[in-house]
Amino acid sequence: MSPTSLSPILKGEVTFTLQDDFPFTIYSADFSVNVTSQSDASYMKRMRVISIDDSAKTITCKFGGAVSSLYSVSIRHSEYGLIDTSALILEVSSETQSFSPQTGSIYGGTLITI
Repeated sequence: MSPTSLSPILKGEVTFTLQDDFPFTIYSADFSVNVTSQSDASYMKRMRVISIDDSAKTITCKFGGAVSSLYSVSIRHSEYGLIDTSALILEVSSETQSFSPQTGSIYGGTLITI
């Protein structure tokens, strides 16, 4: 899986690479990909499969953002069933890199860019 971490706000792409010996030709309609929060199992997000590369055995999905957490990945093939993704953990978190201005009025009204 690449990347292993994403922003909770911005849409991003995640690429999953299947084993070279995956027994089926892969088509986007055959796969469904979900992520489930490890801290709240009732919170699940579906990822949209946007492209498939059968020769490289990769599935690229669009992640639309979610609550900050660690997520377990679930990939299901329509014929093969659930694919073992127990080692895949997607980290969704944000951190403030910087903000400006560094000073402002103590009475408020200063616009801050994060």
